[in-house]
Amino acid sequence: MSDLPFGIRALLYLYSTRNIVACCAALIGPVLLFLGVINQGWLLITAGLYAAGYLATPAPHILDTGLAQSLSFEDLVERLDRIVRDSAPHLQPAMTGRLESIRRSITEVLPKLADAGGFNDNLFTVRETVLRYLPETLANYVALPPAFRATRVLESGKTARDLLTEQLTILDDRMKEVVANVAHDDVEALLANGQFLEAKFREPAFLQLKTSLQPKT
Repeated sequence: MSDLPFGIRALLYLYSTRNIVACCAALIGPVLLFLGVINQGWLLITAGLYAAGYLATPAPHILDTGLAQSLSFEDLVERLDRIVRDSAPHLQPAMTGRLESIRRSITEVLPKLADAGGFNDNLFTVRETVLRYLPETLANYVALPPAFRATRVLESGKTARDLLTEQLTILDDRMKEVVANVAHDDVEALLANGQFLEAKFREPAFLQLKTSLQPKT
């Protein structure tokens, strides 16, 4: 998210767990001043408490989304499982339930895609969506501060948490359709699903911060 404007990056920092903990620690300074425990230098003490709270808070968790194109089917599933497992502590039960359903569809479809001749062009989009767009979507969501995900309204009255739940529901439903398309050799329907998923996940709605956080006129 380093390419976001400074104002938006500052907003994300304000919502970050590190800043919230640091601010709580810094409040001890004015309290001690009010109680008469400290006097001169209270501003420096308050700044030091903020720094201590900041340093004591673990850095935000970052997901590794790298998925090499040359990996075997087993390796691809293992890498995907790792990403899902790492993201699980940051997700709601409804989200993890959708991810488990998506995984079942993936493990059913991928071997059939491989048997179709090295992921031909019609199937490539589906593979990319499952193995790249989904991990990137999860990683980008996890990178948002927890308070930001749950409380900041981004579009249509929805938070990042709402938007991710919505997108995972769509992906789950579409992947079930993909399973049926592959089973019936319906290449046109498979391609249409792949194009839909690629367009849907190319830019996750909760990351369109450059426009969604602009002041309303």
